[in-house]
Amino acid sequence: MDRFLSSFSGRSSSQKILIVVFGSAILLLFLTLSYFLTTPSQNNGQNLTGNAVSPSSIPLQTAKKTTFAGKPVPYANSYYSINYPDSFSYEEGQTSGGGTSLVLRPQSQDSSNAVIEIQTYDTSSVASQSAVENVFAAFGYQKSQITIFNTPGVEYKGLISNGGVSLRETAVIFTYQNRIYKLQLTYSGRTENIDAEQVFQKIVAGFKPSSGY
Repeated sequence: MDRFLSSFSGRSSSQKILIVVFGSAILLLFLTLSYFLTTPSQNNGQNLTGNAVSPSSIPLQTAKKTTFAGKPVPYANSYYSINYPDSFSYEEGQTSGGGTSLVLRPQSQDSSNAVIEIQTYDTSSVASQSAVENVFAAFGYQKSQITIFNTPGVEYKGLISNGGVSLRETAVIFTYQNRIYKLQLTYSGRTENIDAEQVFQKIVAGFKPSSGY
């Protein structure tokens, strides 16, 4: 140590500066490597297989923000009527067995890709309401009892994370006059999308099945 100090004191000013800068860089590099080698990785995700989900593998939100607000727009078909925000677009279709499908999407989308789908099934083509529920029960979603249009029904809520992708779903299922109804919200993300959930709950609260079909 004494030899180093003696040698250092005999150096010129420019040499002393270079030695200090080089030594500081070596120390900073050592501290950085030490931090990454000793700090455990975070694991806040869930998945079906129990493997860790890396936070860095989840897509970042894009700058384009979804719009969920808007004036209520009425929609009706032969089986039900609803109100949805005018910031959403809709697409009609059919399910297997002669059922109907209505898909609602925000016209301005971000990486959450929120979708609300309403499906109807005739009980003559689907064995029972439990047959519609089975897929959600198989994923282990949380089940609760609810009431829609003074009719008892069930609600399933759950999260699937696998391969760096997280998917949240909420499904409301009930039977009214020999027809099975399923209202489902799906979007990407680990945490709840409060805006999307609120729109979905408003649609569920105002849902009115048609009579006499």
